[in-house]
Amino acid sequence: MNSTTSLVARQYRLNQWAEQIRDCQNRPDGMAVSEWCSLHGIIKASYYYRLKQVHKACLETVSKEKFTQSIVPVPQEIMAPAAQTPSAPGVDISVNGFCIHVAESTSPELLTKVLKVAAHVEWRHMLSKRLHRLRLHGS
Repeated sequence: MNSTTSLVARQYRLNQWAEQIRDCQNRPDGMAVSEWCSLHGIIKASYYYRLKQVHKACLETVSKEKFTQSIVPVPQEIMAPAAQTPSAPGVDISVNGFCIHVAESTSPELLTKVLKVAAHVEWRHMLSKRLHRLRLHGS
């Protein structure tokens, strides 16, 4: 019972700290972290400790999930340059610097697979940027 209570308390603290970190990261341009901390009654060292603990918890969660790389099969007719022209009716979706053209003939299965890959790339990109920021700010 005691360990369950401490786990719940830790999770509650981490959620509160994560909210504070989000607030600080969304502070007005030009406002220093130390100034934000002062306005919110938080010692700067405590902020960075909390940041480190939240990142550590996120990494523990991510490492428990198993990410496997997979190859998305793409039918040959889609790969052929003459299969679709840029003027083909459809929708262009831009994600992370690459563009996906979705025509009426695009199968829902293929679109689902491509969007999952794009979401995974975006998620990995965001995690990489946050880890980089953590390294810049130190522990």
